[in-house]
Amino acid sequence: MLKVNKEQEPDFLLDYKKKHTPKSWKDYNKDDIRNKIKENILLVEQEEYCPYCEKRIYTNDDGHIEHIKPRDFYPKGFQDYNNILVSCNEKNSCGIYKKNNYDDKFINQVIDNPNDYFYYSIASGEIIPKSNDKNSNEYLRANYTIDILKLNSYELKEARKALIDALEVYRENYEEYSEYIQYFLDDGHNFPSLIKLFMEL
Repeated sequence: MLKVNKEQEPDFLLDYKKKHTPKSWKDYNKDDIRNKIKENILLVEQEEYCPYCEKRIYTNDDGHIEHIKPRDFYPKGFQDYNNILVSCNEKNSCGIYKKNNYDDKFINQVIDNPNDYFYYSIASGEIIPKSNDKNSNEYLRANYTIDILKLNSYELKEARKALIDALEVYRENYEEYSEYIQYFLDDGHNFPSLIKLFMEL
């Protein structure tokens, strides 16, 4: 998971609210506003990554607007810019799995720093709670979030393991391997937090 540093609400969105006075999310249906919101969040705040699984989101069609606290249970949250992210939109993806699931245990990357809660198993490609204390708040929150988003789905684990294997090849065969690994980050490869972790090993 990636930390998301929200910017100030963009002027185009403030203008839209002033002009149309939306009463619910359904009212965000004019002036191509949803695509504008997605594009702004993806480019300005998320560097074109899904903040949950860390896969690249290349186009607006690949992502959907994600209300961290679901609209159905937090009706006022639909207007809160800090409650909006863009997550991937594939059939079996983290944002789709999350749906309306939410509990205060959920790690909110706008408020919480995921690096405080998660670590990766280099052996398996799994994302795991950083805390070893299964009764700790940190462990329970991390485990809940992993389960809700299915961050250890077969596809994600295999993709992370393939990346780890590729990074291992660079580390074993190149003296200046950190430069090669940096290329993975600069090139916008999936799973940037895993790549950064690998650079620290």
